[in-house]
Order: sequence, then structure tokens, then C-alpha cells
Amino acid sequence: MIILHELKKALISPVILSLIGIFIAFNLFIIYSYSYVKEELGILTESVDQFGYELNEATMSEFKLFYDDQLKKLNKITAGTYESAAEFFNKNKMIDKEHYSKEELTFFHDVLIIENYYFVSHDIDRIYKSLNLMDEAEGQINKFQLSGAAASTVKKEFTKLSDRLEQIIKNGEHKTLFFYGKAYKMHSFLFKNIFLLIIFEILILVVLMTGFIQTYEFENKTYEHIYSTKRGRKFAFDKLIASLIASFTITTVIIGVTLISYFSFYNYSGLWNVPISSYFNSEKPIPYISWWGMSFTEYLLFLIALVYICQLFFSAITFIIATLIRNSYFTFLIFGIIFGCGLLLPSIASLDSNLIFISMLTPFSLIMNPNIWFIGGNPFYGQYYEINIVVIWTVLLFILCILNIKIFRKQNIY
Repeated sequence: MIILHELKKALISPVILSLIGIFIAFNLFIIYSYSYVKEELGILTESVDQFGYELNEATMSEFKLFYDDQLKKLNKITAGTYESAAEFFNKNKMIDKEHYSKEELTFFHDVLIIENYYFVSHDIDRIYKSLNLMDEAEGQINKFQLSGAAASTVKKEFTKLSDRLEQIIKNGEHKTLFFYGKAYKMHSFLFKNIFLLIIFEILILVVLMTGFIQTYEFENKTYEHIYSTKRGRKFAFDKLIASLIASFTITTVIIGVTLISYFSFYNYSGLWNVPISSYFNSEKPIPYISWWGMSFTEYLLFLIALVYICQLFFSAITFIIATLIRNSYFTFLIFGIIFGCGLLLPSIASLDSNLIFISMLTPFSLIMNPNIWFIGGNPFYGQYYEINIVVIWTVLLFILCILNIKIFRKQNIY
């Protein structure tokens, strides 16, 4: 009952409810602001529904027949002999909109999109044969001016990544259809823009709620009455549990509403099992290479789980601060300072030592790049970067929270 009352205080707070509404509304605005690519994305999902997402010999044969048929229709409508849709658009840069109907113009554009997927599919093997991740490692070392032990660590990680790349090629994870990353950047849109927004929104709510729960009695001058009862100082543990449950609840609400809206608006039909390491998902010269074989669905679920864990970390950190400070406003301020220091910590680490990588092992650095979680290629994110942070901070915060509760039981609260 105590925990339920603590939860009620936080979750029905007008400030919290208002912020939840504002954040969800803003997320929906961001989702719908990218709607101009929706129709083009639908062309791929229709194609995948027709002949699957794996680019093997059978699929490529079906893909070719489908593309040839679409091109023939284009030539029939235009009374031309174009060898590609691109040729048609190059020779007709000012298309006569009065001569063609809106449906026909849409069809021409659709054929061009299908053509791009078809031609790029034939180029995948050549692209992957030309990849040299050790050259990329040298480029990253030079870019960040790393040397000594730090440079050696980066080379070791990229050596492991090269082995993973060979496994991807062998398994055919890369030769799968997905939304063309270089054109639409859907991976960055979902996992960078939207997820980063979600993370910071939940972070703000978690810090406010946890601070509010922990400092409520002190700010309302009822602490003398509450902490003199039989249960007394044991309320600190109840408040910690309530804060963690509140954080979990808020995270569920924000993620749930946002992702349901996203996937209701953008159709991922037939793409849920596509490997995240698909070449079409890549947005830069170096494609996304996941450290482990993951489908899009598995990658999404792992990211959601990691967001939950990070928010529980932030709730625990806020609990420790609020128990010592006993003021919700100062708690928010101190958390912000700690957050900033956590981000600045790598900038003071030596570039020739492995301390640079140790300084990155914080949830503050982790949440800044959700689009490359579990993906290789970043010199500061090793194969077990996310796992190391989860293990280290779970143990650290568990110990600190227990010590904090024990100290609170004995310290003077007046």
C-alpha cells in the first residue's frame, strides 16, 4: 500500500501528466513529419510480399521478371523504347503533366524506385568484396588521433569485426531487401531521431518523478511525522521500489504509444525478419555490421530492453542524489551536472591509453547513439560495450543504493 501511494503521488502529478501529453504529441508530430516518403516505402513492402526479401538466385530471377514487366508497361504508356526508367526521366526532365494522368506519373516514379532496388541488388557482392575494415580502422585512428594502447585496441576490435563481416557474407545476411538506407535513412530516423527523443523524454520524467517521490516529505514539512513512525526510515526502501516501478511505467507508456503510432503509420510488412546487417539498411559507405546475427525485430527488442535498463539506472542515480539533497529542484540540477560530466569525461582521457574506452563506460555516453547499439564500426564502442555497461552499473548502483539506504537510517534528518 505504501508503494502504491508513492506511485499515485508521482503518476497523477499535473506536471508529469502534462509533460507526458506534450512529449507524446511531439513524438507523433515527428513521426508524421516524415510522411512524404511513406508511399515510396510502400513500393518495397509490396515487392517483398510478392517474392520475399532474400536476394538469392530464385528471388533475383523473379525480381528481374517483375522489373522487366514494369518497364514494358512504362514503354507501352509512353510509346517509347527506353532501356530503363532512369533513361525516361533523363530524357523527359520536364514531363508533360497534361499528357499523362496522375496515376501514370505515379507509376513511372514507382518503376524508377523498383529499378534502383534491382540495380543496387546486382552491385552488392562487388561492394562487399571491396570493403577493407582494417583501412577503416586506420582512418578512425587518424581521425581521433589515437595512438599506443588505444590504437591497438581499436585494431583488435576491427579485426573481430572483419571476422564478423566474413560471417555475414557467408550467411547472406547482407543480401536482403530493406528500405534503401542511402535514400530514406529509416534506420537513423527510427533509432536515432525517434529513439533518442524517447530516451531524453523518459529521462526528464524519471528524474522528476524520482526526485518528487524521494523529497516529498521534506518539501511538504511532514518528514518529522513520517520518519518517526514504526516503519520510519524504512520508507527509503519503499520509495526506491516505487521510483523504479514509476520509471518502468512511464517508459512503457512513452515507448508503447510512440512505437505503436510509428509502425501503424509506416508499413514494415514482410521486413520484420530481415537481418539488421542488410546492405540496403546501410546509410554510409561502411554498412551496418551487427556484432551478432539479429533480425530487425530482435534488434528493436534489444534496444527497447536497453532503454528500460538505462532509465532504471537514471532512477537509481536520482534516488541517491535526492536522499542526500532532499530538494527536488536541486536534485534535478545535480543530476544534470553529473550527466554533463559523464559526457565530458572522455574528452579529458588520454588518447594513447585504454582509459579513453573506460571513460566511455557510462549510461550517459551510451544513450547518445542508440542507432549504433550492438553495431560495430565505432572505435569507442567495442563488441561488448553495451553488456559491460549493464553489468558494471547494475552492480555499482545496487551497492550504492543499499549503502545509501543504510546511511539514511542512521543520519540526522533535522
